[in-house]
Order: sequence, then C-alpha cells, then structure tokens
Amino acid sequence: MNTEASYWIDVALRGITAAAATAVAVYVARISRRQWQTNQEKLRLDLYERRFDIYLRVLEYHWALMEWKDTPEQLALRGPFVKAYCESKFMFPADSGIYEFLEEFNKHAICITTYKSKAELYSEVAPNKFVDSTDRKIQSLNWVLNSMDPLHAKLEPYLNFHKL
Repeated sequence: MNTEASYWIDVALRGITAAAATAVAVYVARISRRQWQTNQEKLRLDLYERRFDIYLRVLEYHWALMEWKDTPEQLALRGPFVKAYCESKFMFPADSGIYEFLEEFNKHAICITTYKSKAELYSEVAPNKFVDSTDRKIQSLNWVLNSMDPLHAKLEPYLNFHKL
C-alpha cells in the first residue's frame, strides 16, 4: 500500500508540476505579447513624432519666408528646414511625394532667401536681371504662400495619429 500511495503522490506531483509549468509559460507568453504590443505602440508614436517634427520645421520656415528680412533668427531656421527636407526622404514612402514637394519648396525658399543679395548686385549692374530676379521672387513667394494646403494633403495620411 505504501508503494501504491507513493505512486499516486508521484503522479499528483507531476501533474501539479506540469500544470504550474504550463501556467508559467502562459503567463510569460501573455507578458511577451503585451511587451510586443507596447513596443509597436511606441514605434508608432515615435514615427508620428518624427514626422510631425518635420512638419513643424517646414511650417516655421514657411512663416519666416512670408516676411523674409535676412535676420539671424530667420537664417537660423534654414538648417532645421534642410534637415527636415533630407529626413523626409527616409521618413515617408517614396510614392507619397513629400520629399519631391519639399525639394520644390526648397528651390523656392532659396530664391526668396537669396533675393536681397541678388537685388543689390543686379540693381546697378544689370537692371533687366534685377527685374527678372524680382519676378522670380514674387513667383516663389506665391508658390510658398499656396504650398501649405498641398503639403497638408500629402502629410495627412502620415500625421493622422488615429489611422497610423
């Protein structure tokens, strides 16, 4: 009878051990799944923040371009914009058109920001070039002025946090 009792005790202990090991494995699996979900959410948030930061740098530069006076504060916005422009190539899919749009934005911004030096040079030496330079600046200002709606349309799928 002693051997029969020890047999059943052994079976019960193995069952309890197996059940405990299974419970621990299920618990660890649930923790792992939750960590994976948390990491996915963190990645989504980080990506959103990086993309939104690009948008903010473009927006700040846009505001400065509207009343460009070559002040040190305005010139300091050029570097962050160029960084945003370069990052956009890697932060958005190629078919989004965002990088190409910011490339066009950059070309118009250069026209606006270099106008003063060109105007000073051309005004006395080549009046026709001065007029052409002024026309290009006005066209660039108009392009930049009207650029926010197309930019918003291009960025919307990537900055709508609920759809990410």
